[in-house]
Amino acid sequence: MKRFLPVLLAVSLLAGCNNENKVVIKGSFTVPAEGVVYLDQSEVDRNIRVDSAMIKRGQFKFVTEVTGPEFYQLRFTGNEFVALLVMPGENISLEIGKTPVAMNYTVQGSPGSADIRMLDQQLLVTKTRLDSISNIYNSLSANDMDIRGAELQKAYTEVVDAQRKFNIKFVVENISSMSSIQALYQRIDENTYVLYQPRDLQYLKIVSDSLSVRYPVSRHVRALKENVTTELNQMYIDRISSIAMQMPETSSSPELPDINGKMVSVASLKGKYVLVSFWSTTSEESMNQLPVLRSIYNDYHRKGLEIYQISLDPDAERWKNVVRYEEIPWISVREPDPENPVYARLMNITYLPSNLLYDPQGNIINTNLTGRNLLIRMDQLFNKQR
Repeated sequence: MKRFLPVLLAVSLLAGCNNENKVVIKGSFTVPAEGVVYLDQSEVDRNIRVDSAMIKRGQFKFVTEVTGPEFYQLRFTGNEFVALLVMPGENISLEIGKTPVAMNYTVQGSPGSADIRMLDQQLLVTKTRLDSISNIYNSLSANDMDIRGAELQKAYTEVVDAQRKFNIKFVVENISSMSSIQALYQRIDENTYVLYQPRDLQYLKIVSDSLSVRYPVSRHVRALKENVTTELNQMYIDRISSIAMQMPETSSSPELPDINGKMVSVASLKGKYVLVSFWSTTSEESMNQLPVLRSIYNDYHRKGLEIYQISLDPDAERWKNVVRYEEIPWISVREPDPENPVYARLMNITYLPSNLLYDPQGNIINTNLTGRNLLIRMDQLFNKQR
């Protein structure tokens, strides 16, 4: 009999490993319910159905396995759903009330899911308030608009700002929790993030850095670094485009202040090839381009190239500190009002970093110069046979 003990021990250990990863999700309804409940796994850009269960006597149950933190949705009839953040080994119990389900359920056994519930319910309250203000605003007559229009616009802005502050507070207090990703991704509507201001990019970096240490192999964390920055950068560019028609025309030759406040213009550099580069220290792609620009500058500055780098940083001191720390040798200037960037709008800048090339006569001869194309163009200009 003793000879079977090692085998039994191995089986026991294997079962223990599986139990560590097992997640049980149980739900019960406090109101009559029937039909099917679907369990969807949430990715950044889509949901994937992984299981379904019939509601029997007002209850349902799922058993699954996860090896790390995972986002799920429980989806009910009528497009009702609740979001979950599950961890290996959790035994989750939900009690579900009347519709809307998202506002009338409780969850136990999963701290991450409890955080998601709080975030989602707070956002739903905010959306309800905004809808109410919008309905009143849209129903005003012309005379009433003169009297109450500004008041309602202010009220709307205050509700949006309160939601933003709520999410920022949550992120700061939960830097090392995967639930902070939910706070970063939430939207007021299809086109507007709760964290919509350019300076909110700092919270993305803080959360990304913290979670990368704690969950280095999580695809959700990788998606945060690769996807969220891109989305918010696009939102920022959309904002630039939306104000384009309201801005006065200006010269296509930028003249902006450097870190010491000295005005420097591209026009003053006539006689040289000038690479105008739009960037931001909060853009990972922009920071990754710095070594490339440094190499180009070292190779071609003495041959007649100047780099004129325009910052769209909302925080002027951060920009100045990075310029000093990186010991940037070329001309580094900043748009004074990055939320209304005159030259970025005029030059149709739609992403960061973006590079344009001026010839010695002051004409723009190339746009969209990045990566290999930028290196090839420099080689063509300065290494050609004379």
